[in-house]
Amino acid sequence: MKTTRNDNIESGIYDKGDINLEQIITSIKKKHNIVEAGSIHTFTGIVRNSSKTGKPVMGMKIDAYKELANKSIQKICNKLKQEKGIIDVKIIHFKGNFDLTDDVVHVVVASAHRKEGFDTISKAVDLYKKEIAVWKRENYSDGLSEWIH
Repeated sequence: MKTTRNDNIESGIYDKGDINLEQIITSIKKKHNIVEAGSIHTFTGIVRNSSKTGKPVMGMKIDAYKELANKSIQKICNKLKQEKGIIDVKIIHFKGNFDLTDDVVHVVVASAHRKEGFDTISKAVDLYKKEIAVWKRENYSDGLSEWIH
């Protein structure tokens, strides 16, 4: 994914380090209808030190089928932007090699009121976890690793 001359950041898959949360928020604040928003909500997913099954994690690699993932992310964002009170939705998912506590995903929602913003953040996270073509290889402390979806 890329930014345009006016710094409009598109939702999608990016290489680790290409974009930060502040840039995403700044991009949203430049939209013409941002004056309708009363809040901007963020969710940042980071690498934690244990797997879903409790194995100690030392880091992870994330890869994606970029074209398919970008289409899915755009579809999710467009769907959520149709909901009452939602001004904008951005989902930025990173790929690459990650250490513990590194950012892997940012979800940013601008909304007229806080309730719909919080609700939409939760919906966006649930949808991207279920629908986008992203794979993670968890690297465990015992030297083994495992690809998971």
